Amino acid sequence: MKSNQAIIILTLLAVFAACSKAAGPANGNSIQPNNRIDSLVSMNAQVNAALWHTDSAFAYVVWQEQNDSPEVNLMISATNYSNSVPTTISFAVNNYTGANTYQVNPPFTAAYYYIGSRRFAATSGQLIITVNQIVVKSVSGFDTGYSLNGTFNFDADTLHVTNGVFNVAAP
Repeated sequence: MKSNQAIIILTLLAVFAACSKAAGPANGNSIQPNNRIDSLVSMNAQVNAALWHTDSAFAYVVWQEQNDSPEVNLMISATNYSNSVPTTISFAVNNYTGANTYQVNPPFTAAYYYIGSRRFAATSGQLIITVNQIVVKSVSGFDTGYSLNGTFNFDADTLHVTNGVFNVAAP
């Protein structure tokens, strides 16, 4: 009976140990070397001449396979929570091919500005993406972080988004 209890206790300890959360940032890419928590991500713009900024911006890719042809779609999103109603700027680039200039041309390249859940879809503008490689010498040698940098502007209904700049972790 005691041996059964010991086996049950050891099994429960092994299950709890396997389910414990890993310390550090979430799995994923980071601009910071050694995949540290990002403090370098940002997105700033002027919306109808008023400064808009965020300290959290995310990029991710969606891989699709159509007729044996892979396609990569890039999404970038940043939200400003400083007002009572959050505002968000987001981009969707279908068939993303890397650093390039993407003209707003829905549904292939789309830009959106959200006020709460109200969406304003861009009808013109551009998104210029560059890739930045950061190489830092650390105690363990050299480490590399990658980011997508760029600029943007677009018009969405009565909103004019200008002087946009972003820096997000390369997905």
